[in-house]
Amino acid sequence: MPFVARGGAKIHYTDTGGNGPPVLLGHSFFMDQESFAPQQRALAPRYRIVCIDSRGHGLSEDDGTPFSYWDLARDAWAVADHLGIERAVVGGVGHGAFTAVRMALLARPRSRGVIAIGSTADAMPARRKPGYREVLDAWAGTAPLTPIIKMVSALTVGGTDDDKQPWRDKWLAGDRTRVRLSADCLINRDSVLELLAEIDCPALVLRGVGDQTTDAAEVLRMARSFGIPAAVHTIAGAAMSPNLTHAAEVNALFRSFLDGLPE
Repeated sequence: MPFVARGGAKIHYTDTGGNGPPVLLGHSFFMDQESFAPQQRALAPRYRIVCIDSRGHGLSEDDGTPFSYWDLARDAWAVADHLGIERAVVGGVGHGAFTAVRMALLARPRSRGVIAIGSTADAMPARRKPGYREVLDAWAGTAPLTPIIKMVSALTVGGTDDDKQPWRDKWLAGDRTRVRLSADCLINRDSVLELLAEIDCPALVLRGVGDQTTDAAEVLRMARSFGIPAAVHTIAGAAMSPNLTHAAEVNALFRSFLDGLPE
């Protein structure tokens, strides 16, 4: 399996390969690179789609050292370096979008564009932290997981039971304690809102209308703060992961954005 070692971590990724312009994608919290299967099918081989498992998720491994979204951004660029990718579109959903924005801030000349789905540029508001901590501690604890999974799948995946069930099954079969460090990363993230003007490449910003993990005003504020201000495309009927539940609509937006980027 393809891995890249960085520090005490082994970062797992998938790569559709080919000579098309590269797109690096990061998944949302609790998910993994498989969440981008609809985009891999729709966009390759015209585009080279590289999907990365964040620390604490999927097949990636880490040594238990705390990390931030800046560390995850450096992990993702290490994958790009390993693959010989000099410039790429960077993007993600939620957790992965927090990472992608920091990738662009760390390496502006290498970033052809940014795709942010279900994301803001703000630190987590203090009023939200207790609720997130309660859910994430319960997930990593010993209480029955099924009720928590039902709630999380509704928020994270949304859509129909057919959309949610594969992820519910995967979570039940996995190691529930792996999210602890990722939880700290998510809850304690810093604000990058005032830095976004430094990102001078085009951005595509998407939000599911039913996404309860983001505030519409925060998403709009992020979109307007990029060096090249972006519009927010809202996906009716979607939660945090419209790339899964509304793939045809999202794929069309991806294609339009990617095809329109300058060389």
